[in-house]
Amino acid sequence: MENGISPHRIKKLIGYRFRRKSLLETALTHPSCGEGIPHYERLEFLGDAILSAVLSEELYRRYPEKSEGDLTMYRTALTNGRFLAEMARELQLGPLIRLKAVVNPQQRDSLHENVFEALIGAIFLDSKYAKVKKVLLGWYEPFAERLERELKRTNPKGRIQELICALRPNSVLDYRLIAETGEDHEHIYSVALYCEKELLGIGSGSSKKVAEKNAAFHALEVIFQRAKLQL
Repeated sequence: MENGISPHRIKKLIGYRFRRKSLLETALTHPSCGEGIPHYERLEFLGDAILSAVLSEELYRRYPEKSEGDLTMYRTALTNGRFLAEMARELQLGPLIRLKAVVNPQQRDSLHENVFEALIGAIFLDSKYAKVKKVLLGWYEPFAERLERELKRTNPKGRIQELICALRPNSVLDYRLIAETGEDHEHIYSVALYCEKELLGIGSGSSKKVAEKNAAFHALEVIFQRAKLQL
């Protein structure tokens, strides 16, 4: 590779040895490197989908007692941009990235997140789903500890408030109780989150507080997906 990193060194960092080194090079190449040079954007699109599928399956398997709302909240916590950027730094991907653009500090998290997802897409194309799943879950270990730590760090209601203030100044968020089901000892609340008249997300939980948090997580996931599609 142009950056002088040997395949052996890369395998040691990420736990996978590429057969098609062109895929690895593409995953690590920023669009600024020049017109006609393959870069990571298409692999990032693929990797994002693979990451969501692998984590959805793993969360479903690990937490059979959890509701759809809880599983969505967990997946969002483990795929937010800051967390993925931290994962990329743990794998020491930063020095491997090829780019010619000047990246300011505010853009570095996004750059690391993009390369992390692109690397997942590259491994998938170089092998198969079972292999990329094994490698990816290896990166996430210790899985339960990472999830617990990230949930404690994440404040979805605060985060969605920040985003709405930035995107729609003077708009008001409204958490509305839309349903209550179940017996007294197994009561489930469902809450819808609106911004003015627009429905942003729906969440459920054993208390109104948990339902509101899950609705905020759902809204964040929707907003982040919209942002990816608009890039």
